[in-house]
Amino acid sequence: MVHRWIRRLFFLPVCLLPGALPVHAQEGDYYQPREWAGPNGGSMNISSFVFRDMNESGTYDLGDRVLVDVAVELVTPSGDTKMVRTNIGGYANFNTSLAQADAHITAAGVHTFRVVPPPGWTITTENGEQDIAMSMLVGAPGDIVAAHLPVPVGLAPIPEIRGQQAETQEAVTARGPDGETVPALSGDDGAFRLAVTPGRWTVGQQEVEVDRIPVVLPLEWSDEARLDGEVVTLGFDDLFVGDQLMKVPNGYGGLRWENWVATHGRFYEGEGYINTMMSGEFVAYTSSGHPTAIAGDAPFDFPGGYFGVAWSGAEGETLRIRAWRGDTLVHDDAFALSAYGPVYFAADYKSVTRLEFSTAHYWQAVADDLKFVTTGSRQ
Repeated sequence: MVHRWIRRLFFLPVCLLPGALPVHAQEGDYYQPREWAGPNGGSMNISSFVFRDMNESGTYDLGDRVLVDVAVELVTPSGDTKMVRTNIGGYANFNTSLAQADAHITAAGVHTFRVVPPPGWTITTENGEQDIAMSMLVGAPGDIVAAHLPVPVGLAPIPEIRGQQAETQEAVTARGPDGETVPALSGDDGAFRLAVTPGRWTVGQQEVEVDRIPVVLPLEWSDEARLDGEVVTLGFDDLFVGDQLMKVPNGYGGLRWENWVATHGRFYEGEGYINTMMSGEFVAYTSSGHPTAIAGDAPFDFPGGYFGVAWSGAEGETLRIRAWRGDTLVHDDAFALSAYGPVYFAADYKSVTRLEFSTAHYWQAVADDLKFVTTGSRQ
């Protein structure tokens, strides 16, 4: 039973002195419309978008990919030049502000946006340099706005065939899809380059299919018979269900993998991981930049694959690939890598049991769409 005095306690009247009531703001005080008379004093980005024109259509469309770490220059009305590189989304962001003196754009007038392609690349959209007028607009995020945003700029690698001339080899020539013979440009170190167009080319006695990616040839062609089984392309996307990083397991593609790691292209936010991607969203790389290997229980063929380097700080890093047939070294090739896009190494290695990969300075090599033949009979 509840005592009467307790019940009375709960029902005692409370007297409040005048002015003791809490003062609440009116609802409208929290939701006032903006007063547009004065400047905002903030900032806003005007961005130049750069993409890899995969089909060289001259426009940004389905299947195209972003290009990371590309230099974009801004020339102000006073003649000053400022440079920003594209981020992992493909955007070079130029800060615009009337109030912030360290912003890239601080005044009205015509500004020039100029994309500077990496060596070996060309602009496909014919708009690498764009003049855009800026004007003041008080109350805008940065109090300066553009007459229009920069139009996306597409880049594509210039197709070519690269290789190393053997000591006993005569001058290198190639015959193109049109039947014309093209001489190679050779350097003192024996390296040669052929400016080509997409299609089937014959270099010496070997046929090479050229797409829109530079092709690197092996030092020596294999004279072994090839397997007549299906060519399987390993792009590492089918390894993942939700994860973004994993060690490539043995059995992938029917092969053994040593020190290879597969990852989503954006996981490390490294330009080379993203720019090397040829299909899907995943690539593989040499773990910690150290030597790696791919081996099989039975001889297999390695037609080729796409390779780049993870970071622009290692631009020009050398990848060495050695192929073994049992205990016998049958191929030993080396070529330069780029963080701005892959090269296709047309290895055409046949009847090998082990591939070894190493970089000269232990930077991470990135790989995508590696091609193997592990079944069939020799033809």
